[in-house]
Amino acid sequence: MTTKFSINGKAYSVNLASLPADLTLNTFIRDYAGLSATKFMCQEGGCGVCVCVVTSKNPTTGEIKTRAVNSCLTLLNSCMDWEITTCEGIGNKRDGYHPIQKRLAKMNGTQCGYCSPGFVMNMYGLLQERKGKVTMEEVENAFGGNICRCTGYRPILDAMKSFAVDSNIEVPEECRDIEDLTKLTCPKTGLSCSGSCTKAKLTTLTCNNGEQWFWPQSLEELFAVLAKFQDDNYMLVSGNTAHGVYRRSSQINKFVDLHSLHELQGYTITNDSLVLGGNLNMSDAMEAFQEASKLAGFEYCSKVWNHFDLIANVPVRNMGTLAGNLSIKHQHPDFPSDIYVVFEALDVHVVVQKAIGDEQTMTISEYLKAPMSKKIIKSFILRQYHSNEYLFESYKIMPRAQNAHALVNAAFLVQVQKPDYIVKSARIAYGGLSNGFSRAINLEKSLLNKALFTEENVRNAFTSMQSEIKAEVALPEPSPEYRTKLAHGLFYKFLLSHAPSGKVGTSFSSGGQILKRPVSTGQQTFEANDSCLPVKKPTEKHEGLLQCSGEATFSNDLLPQSQQLWAAFFTAKKIGAKVTKINAEKALQLPGVVAVFTANDIPGDNYTAVRDGMFFMENEGLFLEGEVKYCGQPVGIIVAESNALAYKAAEMVELTYEGGSAVIYPTMKDVLNGGPANRIRHQIKSAASEAGTSKQAKAVCQDQYDVAAKGALDMGLQYHFFMEPHTTVALPTDGGLLLYCSTQFMDLTQDIVAKLLGLRNNEVQLKTIRVGGGYGGKGTRSNFAACGAALAAFKLNRPVRFVQSIESMMESFGKRWPCHVDYDFFARKSGKVVKLISSFYEDAGWSSNESPMGHTQLLSKNCYQFTSDNFILDGYMVITDTPSNIACRAPGSVEGIALIENIMEHIAFQLDMDPLDLRLANLIAGHKVSEMLPRFEESTQYRLRKQNIKEFNKQNRWIKKGLGLAMMEYHIGYFGQFPATVAIYHGDGTVIISHGGVEMGQGMNTKIVQVAAHTLGIPMEMIRVEGSNTVNGANSMVTGGSIGSEVVCFAVRKCCNTLMARLAPVREELKDPSWKDLVKSAHSKNMNLIASDHCQVGEMDPYTVCVLSLAEVEVDMLTGNYLVKRVDILQDAGESLNPNVDIGQVEGAYIMGLGYWTSEHCVVDKSTGGMLTNRTWNYKPPGAKDIPIDFRIELLARSPNAGGFMRSKGELRVFYFIFSLSSQTYVTLHLKQCILVLLHLRKVDFGFKEIPINSK
Repeated sequence: MTTKFSINGKAYSVNLASLPADLTLNTFIRDYAGLSATKFMCQEGGCGVCVCVVTSKNPTTGEIKTRAVNSCLTLLNSCMDWEITTCEGIGNKRDGYHPIQKRLAKMNGTQCGYCSPGFVMNMYGLLQERKGKVTMEEVENAFGGNICRCTGYRPILDAMKSFAVDSNIEVPEECRDIEDLTKLTCPKTGLSCSGSCTKAKLTTLTCNNGEQWFWPQSLEELFAVLAKFQDDNYMLVSGNTAHGVYRRSSQINKFVDLHSLHELQGYTITNDSLVLGGNLNMSDAMEAFQEASKLAGFEYCSKVWNHFDLIANVPVRNMGTLAGNLSIKHQHPDFPSDIYVVFEALDVHVVVQKAIGDEQTMTISEYLKAPMSKKIIKSFILRQYHSNEYLFESYKIMPRAQNAHALVNAAFLVQVQKPDYIVKSARIAYGGLSNGFSRAINLEKSLLNKALFTEENVRNAFTSMQSEIKAEVALPEPSPEYRTKLAHGLFYKFLLSHAPSGKVGTSFSSGGQILKRPVSTGQQTFEANDSCLPVKKPTEKHEGLLQCSGEATFSNDLLPQSQQLWAAFFTAKKIGAKVTKINAEKALQLPGVVAVFTANDIPGDNYTAVRDGMFFMENEGLFLEGEVKYCGQPVGIIVAESNALAYKAAEMVELTYEGGSAVIYPTMKDVLNGGPANRIRHQIKSAASEAGTSKQAKAVCQDQYDVAAKGALDMGLQYHFFMEPHTTVALPTDGGLLLYCSTQFMDLTQDIVAKLLGLRNNEVQLKTIRVGGGYGGKGTRSNFAACGAALAAFKLNRPVRFVQSIESMMESFGKRWPCHVDYDFFARKSGKVVKLISSFYEDAGWSSNESPMGHTQLLSKNCYQFTSDNFILDGYMVITDTPSNIACRAPGSVEGIALIENIMEHIAFQLDMDPLDLRLANLIAGHKVSEMLPRFEESTQYRLRKQNIKEFNKQNRWIKKGLGLAMMEYHIGYFGQFPATVAIYHGDGTVIISHGGVEMGQGMNTKIVQVAAHTLGIPMEMIRVEGSNTVNGANSMVTGGSIGSEVVCFAVRKCCNTLMARLAPVREELKDPSWKDLVKSAHSKNMNLIASDHCQVGEMDPYTVCVLSLAEVEVDMLTGNYLVKRVDILQDAGESLNPNVDIGQVEGAYIMGLGYWTSEHCVVDKSTGGMLTNRTWNYKPPGAKDIPIDFRIELLARSPNAGGFMRSKGELRVFYFIFSLSSQTYVTLHLKQCILVLLHLRKVDFGFKEIPINSK
């Protein structure tokens, strides 16, 4: 049986029987069509790197629609007759680039480039769908499903918003032509796309593995198919988006495709009802709500539209259906379905059909209890609710602005009789509280026949809520106490939102509003510098266009190899136990599963890290030997013919355990609260501690200070969330192995793999073309995938790919070291700190490797007048039963700066002193920051804004604003060596550069090209940078610590200077020749046109970088929602080698920090030690609408770094990470106040006045 569809105009006729029934479109695009621009990472529709665009015909209307979809969720068998477009298909180097690709590249919208094709295709889909007519607000709202860990989103959004009809964004001259922006052409014919390249109608399919797929063309056919099933191991398929929430059962072997059933799609609007087809996707449903909202009685639909806009993201809504969403709720009562909550409050009725002529209309609640085997949801019926009689609101509280499930959601529909607002009926629905609770029946009853807006009745209502609304423990969700009080707060917000004018105090009324986010803007300020062009010029990324077209390749983009296999880990879960038996028989019986390898199969040393006294204090094994150290520890790998099969087989491996720990310690708090003393190691000892001074003796005499207090600070885990997974492709060669590996540390990986296999280092070669984000996470952990793939390839003599799933990475590998700080301070009224006494504790995981504690100590004094006499600091390493934690962007630096800045805020609060003045009182005399601070204070209007905020907070009881300042001194030092090779080709004079650094988004290659072009005196277009490898990059140190670009540029300049010295006599002889003539002449004289050199420690001087940051935030104290209103950053960058690149690093690092302090939370299962937040469903880095609304970056002018490379300073990619602390300080402060208020909500003044409703 074959199906037909097209990709980029090329027709495909596919024998579906030979493929698994659940093969995704993404897998087909990459592994069968050989198109690599479409990436994958989360494989659940949560990251956006897989987005492509599909054109298909609506079976109900016959309309041709083009929309963006997640190819990782879309099943290939659903793609019949579709026309699919990938990023290569809209533009490439050969055929020319699309305007979207051009603008994104030219406007500095890429860094690592792994996410770029997904952003491009999401925008392309939006423009196609809207015929090119979009507003900036619509554009900014459309990227909730696209994650970028590098850029901070601002430049991406600027590029995309520049296409809007209301755009005021300046566009580079070379990419203003948008004539063909929305013309969808067929790459095969060059003609306009009609949406009907192929037509094929299949009805049934039996795959070679026994799975079946059905394509009914009518409801009659559908029920005939269902009637044949003898069991419930079937699945109704439409968008398949449920897989992004709950993984599909392995027992499912029959798939019924609903795409062709026109009876289940479409919608109708009558005078008194809105009927939505069950299989209507959410995007089409939103169109229906928009249309209906213009009619009397359906005005509430505009609010339903607003709520639907918060469900998932655009590509998911384009495919996910109403019935599908409710079906998830039916099967999983814990699912916090937004559709259910809204529909329950609106008393939406469900038409359930069992057969032709056998239909039943029921309520949503009745549907959830009804058996649904072999039944379908045919439609939903919404009724009229006239706005003069009904009050309606719905809410969704999420950890970030978009693409997150609800922590708590709620909807309220109250029928009132005016003018006294007597309640005639009420429907109040909640989600996210507990499996059995969805309707607040008692609360509804307590409101009946009473005036809604009186202080007494409101207080009685909250009394009723105390006993009825109680959340349950549901890890990894927030605590039951928080979610319970949040539910109370939402009801109060509903009341405030509808209270008549004059009925509620003016300071209370703003609490009824939802924080509204305007379109974001940004400012980038830097000094023009033409002293050594093209160096210091704000150019676009060297490989930007290749990234935006998807032509820039990553390790897994190597085309499928003959006889290639895929690998996956299987892991141990029982801490402290020994694995006595590994039973892989069931897995090996699956067709296509080839082999299993464990520690016994390793010919060399079972290590991914070997003790070296620098990075590693102890050895770490690839596979388990001895006792299980943590839940998720790899025991072995399983190798199969596909990625999906390898992971499926890995789950089938059975482990037998012996013994196990009676008590486990999965968090630092578990150890500190009575855990074994030997798990706490005193690593950083103050002079006082060395001398044995007691804490009491460390204190200060009372007459030496005016105020003293103590406090604590907790900082948790943070996952790196690089968009490219840990990836290695291992290829057997005649000389050993060639590994395409995504790593920051090629030299280490090469050495570890050689030792693992018992090979010599020259028999293991690595190529690292580029890395899709690292942030420290690919310094050592990339060795696991590399070793696993290498072992299998070595043993089987076949190519092996190892691409770790996000669950595998989050469960098996460590993250940022959590840190707990205790402190005491003593200060004068003047703000002068007399003494600080602090102890910090950092969670190492099971091993002490990659400790950041030295950096924590170094950065903790910051730029203040602290010495070992007045700042007593002790540091402790804590050993827990978790994966060994590792370096994560600014390791130790984050903790050290956060430690001291938090203390400074606390002191200012205790003294009732402005935090800026407090810092000024303690700065080191003559410090660079003291020079920058007055200017920063003036440019940000700090004093005026602070006074305005003070007045705002007086006037608003439930909405608060805050202004937070932070400052930093960061120390840059050099380590290791970094080689480079520059070669000139005699044929045309073009230049190729190879080096030992790793380009992972920081702009290293762009700066290298600028430096080489300047030194050689040729255009940048004549220079190309080759991907890194262990031949030209042999013996390189890890790329990290913000020094990579500097040291490699230094080595490249040395190479170029060597070449120029060789060419000098020839230039003199030829008398001002062209570059090409010069090179040709030199070659004819047998001159060596290749130069190699390296940068080593001592060739450049260390220095410090100073930064100031100011953040303004606004917090809704009834919900915890917040907006980062404005952020100002002033950076001493020396003379930036490329302001565009450096500002991009600033913005991206800041947003990663914002995520750490706000939305990114890791939750561990206390009973097993396993990571519960292990996927995009429950781990939430910031999205496009979480960034500052007004984001202002300035690079300090006239501040050259005399000792730096070409007077510059660093890559700037770590520094700003910590400055989101300035946002966090005030967000956290107000959220704590919010929680305290909610805990006592029954006792507060609700603000309702006892006055007539119609009072003026």
